[in-house]
Amino acid sequence: MMDSSLSRRLRRYLLAGAILLLLGSIPLIQQSINYSRVTGDLVEELVVMPGEFVTNFIIGGFRGIAVDIMWIEIDELWHHGKWFEIIPFLRAITWLQPHFIEPWALGAWHMAYNLYAYAGDAPDRDKYITQGIRFLKEGLSKNRNGYRMWFELGWIYYHKLKHYDDAIRYFRGAMRFEHPSYIDRMVAHAYRKKGDIESEYRQWQRCVAAFPEDDYHQNITLRHMEAARDKLIEAGLLK
Repeated sequence: MMDSSLSRRLRRYLLAGAILLLLGSIPLIQQSINYSRVTGDLVEELVVMPGEFVTNFIIGGFRGIAVDIMWIEIDELWHHGKWFEIIPFLRAITWLQPHFIEPWALGAWHMAYNLYAYAGDAPDRDKYITQGIRFLKEGLSKNRNGYRMWFELGWIYYHKLKHYDDAIRYFRGAMRFEHPSYIDRMVAHAYRKKGDIESEYRQWQRCVAAFPEDDYHQNITLRHMEAARDKLIEAGLLK
């Protein structure tokens, strides 16, 4: 009897082969197509799968199967450390299901953190952070009505680039929608990191009012607000 894991793998490859045959019917397949798309204040060029309109029509109901197969492949590549081979699969998933948030978030994180670290001391390693931001901005252009994409962008600006004004801008974008309390706190932390203690203190005051029934949030907020207040008193900016 065939081993169950081998049987699952065989079925996966058969499905993958069927999808590849569908994609192979698209005429004039190119290795990559550059296109420009405005997302926020950035005009970007990204690689997309060829024949987008025609393939969209052909693949139709096979989208779910294709995405499932690609997620399985991503998992295997991930566990084998094949970092650079993951990106085309994530790119394809975002094309097939543009409102599926996870591949946007995972792809950007993978570029800005994993590929950046894997590049070591290479002079062009910073390009992976830029690519991650561009990837997220494209995702945001398709998923603007929720907090997640705004927050993911804010986090990379905050944690990876130390661009605190940009981080605050995107965190505040996230706050326009229903969102977890930590995003409000991240705005205050960003003000603290940039040395604007007065704005930090005002943001902690807003945090107290924003989630009055969240005990964990209240405890953290009050502690940080007191520390900011002490700094302002020490600087003579508050009595």
